Amino acid sequence: MHILICDDDAAFGARMAEYVTVYFTARSVQVHTAVCTSAAEVLATPGLELYQLAFLDVDMPGANGMVLGRQLKQKCPGLMLVYVSAYLEFALEGYTVNAYRYLLKRDIARTLPKCLDDLLAALTDQRKTLTVHHNRTETEIPLDQIYYLESDLRQINIYGDIARQPICTYYGKIADLPPMLYENGFLQVSRSDVVNMKYVRSIRSYRALLKNGVELSVSRAGYAAIQNAYLEWKGQYVDE
Repeated sequence: MHILICDDDAAFGARMAEYVTVYFTARSVQVHTAVCTSAAEVLATPGLELYQLAFLDVDMPGANGMVLGRQLKQKCPGLMLVYVSAYLEFALEGYTVNAYRYLLKRDIARTLPKCLDDLLAALTDQRKTLTVHHNRTETEIPLDQIYYLESDLRQINIYGDIARQPICTYYGKIADLPPMLYENGFLQVSRSDVVNMKYVRSIRSYRALLKNGVELSVSRAGYAAIQNAYLEWKGQYVDE
């Protein structure tokens, strides 16, 4: 799990990182934390689209936590926000940006464990993920962030809503992708590409057009079956 922590008090941010790391590690959930002291630092975090959870201070110099929360939601719509502040007066505004919870710093030791219990339950219930292994690390990528997977020599590139910019690259083959992908709306359209059908605008003229503007070639040999599979899925699961 990728977790962002932003607080202009670096010591408090480090303490939060320790809290969440200990909590999730004890539950066999691998955690990667990024601790930042400003909104600019958060927005410059590499692989921002991988993060599933963010703990944000509200009262910070420059762009405050509310502004930052809105910016993060634009970049990562599925990101869960928790505001952590010394002041109760900001709580109502926190919920206007769809914050999951608002915690007071003075009560953090008491309230954080229950908050993490609820967050873990929500993330487990709502998100199916693809687990990839690369450079001795394990990363879980929510399926709803994946637009398509592309085989390139002996590597798999995973792409999201930013065209041609991989979310993740790891060693593997299309043939070895887990069946759970195909059970959850993914479709192989060529020897080297597997698409998430929820992000396909159309399949026609031997091309698959995705909602982020990317066009992929569709296998001529299996074109009719691929097109029919997509149209059947769309008719069953997509509410236009």
